[in-house]
Amino acid sequence: MKKSLLKLVFTFVFLCLSAYTYAQMGMGKVEEIEEVMSRKLIVLIEEPREKMLKRIEKKPKRGSIEDYKKDLKIYNENVQAVVEKFWPYNKKDIQYMTFEEINALKKSKSTEYAVLACLSARASSFSAGYLYANGLYWVKDIKEDFEDRDDDMFSVMLVNRIEDWGRVPVFSTTLFDVFPTKASMVYGLKTIDAYFTKRLNIKKNGIKAKEEKERVLAEMKERAPKVTEKTLLIREEWLDKELTAANFKTFYPYKYQICDRETMDNVVMNEDANYVYGVELPIVMSTSRSTFVVYTQYVMDGKDSQPIVFIKPNYGGMMLASSFTGKAGTRNFTIKTLNKIVEQVQGKGIEVE
Repeated sequence: MKKSLLKLVFTFVFLCLSAYTYAQMGMGKVEEIEEVMSRKLIVLIEEPREKMLKRIEKKPKRGSIEDYKKDLKIYNENVQAVVEKFWPYNKKDIQYMTFEEINALKKSKSTEYAVLACLSARASSFSAGYLYANGLYWVKDIKEDFEDRDDDMFSVMLVNRIEDWGRVPVFSTTLFDVFPTKASMVYGLKTIDAYFTKRLNIKKNGIKAKEEKERVLAEMKERAPKVTEKTLLIREEWLDKELTAANFKTFYPYKYQICDRETMDNVVMNEDANYVYGVELPIVMSTSRSTFVVYTQYVMDGKDSQPIVFIKPNYGGMMLASSFTGKAGTRNFTIKTLNKIVEQVQGKGIEVE
């Protein structure tokens, strides 16, 4: 009984939602979505958070306070660049505020604004309150931190009405970088837009979940063969120990480039149709008994950041994650993952169990 229920839930999560709404949490009413779309926007910018400062002091090998402050400055510049280009709604008078400034505005009882924020949490203690209170998780070398077993950290992009700031958001989506890059924030904004569009279509046009599932699968199947015409970008930090820059071509017969974060950011920001890019996306799931992370891999189109290929763990792994291990899949691209990508590119598509 439990297995059948989980299968139904996982199938819904992975296949029934629209192109940007795998692993999303849409809590808001349609009326709230329409309010977010029409309101002026406030974007949370980051200042040093007390919890992170104490953590750095205790574990200086993971980066200095000076490094932390520099990276926050870069993040604030990046989020502004991304929002100014990709926020799809009211662009008039976008404002950038700190956590305390937003809290003060909420106390004024204003109802003029929507708030966009990127925040971090640990899956094992995930809750909306925890997210708002702690800001962005940081370490200078994020891969080193994962190897130290802090690998259930994730970040989300969320949007809410100012009067509901600090509560359950209208919508949130996980990002594929714990400390958000430009590319991951573009993904987040496009996901918000796709989810809002889907909800409004369901409300106004009566689109059913089955029809949406069929549309998503048909679109991905049509796009997948076009991967052979583009260069696949994979960030070096996401390669498994057995899958290296040296042997990648053994398992992937098409054009590719092992790259850094800046290269991927440039492709996504410029909507470069000559590339596709691979990402590792954590999906946080909850049952009545546990919260756990499912790690998935996507290949996204550089032109519009729409998914072309989607790799998920098997149901056995997800069952174990829900009951025992707390996670399923891997943060890295493995040889097995690459083989599955090639299979989908060659027309086998996503299997629905």
